[in-house]
Amino acid sequence: MKMRRDRVAKLLNCFFVVKGYLHYLNHEKIIRLYVNKPILFDIAKKNNMSVLQVHNIVREYKLAKLNHDVFLLQKES
Repeated sequence: MKMRRDRVAKLLNCFFVVKGYLHYLNHEKIIRLYVNKPILFDIAKKNNMSVLQVHNIVREYKLAKLNHDVFLLQKES
């Protein structure tokens, strides 16, 4: 049972890693701007987008990082 659980965990991790990577590739410019200067309004204005669109992009990016970090913590224990 534990072996099956480990396989499922690895599969989920792979899914989230790929999903996060694709999201990063699609929105690299906006994510880099956010990392350098996390002011959504300025990023939205610079890229001619709404603040909500920028927020959703950044939220997905942070969620992907969180999923990866949680997997690493589970792997350690």
